[in-house]
Amino acid sequence: MKDTVSKFLDGLTKLLAFVTIVAYAAFSVNANWTFITNITVLEYITYIMTYAPLALVALVGVEFAVKRTFIVQLIIYILIAGVVVIQFFPDTFNAIRAMAGI
Repeated sequence: MKDTVSKFLDGLTKLLAFVTIVAYAAFSVNANWTFITNITVLEYITYIMTYAPLALVALVGVEFAVKRTFIVQLIIYILIAGVVVIQFFPDTFNAIRAMAGI
């Protein structure tokens, strides 16, 4: 079971890495030679450039965790959740810091 999930996550990680690289390449080339004139496409590329690296790191972490013990999995999942909370909900992080007196 772990091997099947690991292979699936490996394939998904490779696909996401490829999409991320293509988005960065398209954006960089478009900065020099404007060939993408549709603003919507550029917005999607920008979204991919913003969120795909985070998703890629999270997927690699999950792929690593699948092969490990429950405690290691739990630690990795808590770290991923913490990063997501800090990135997408900064007010929540500030509230936690205020409660802790930091």
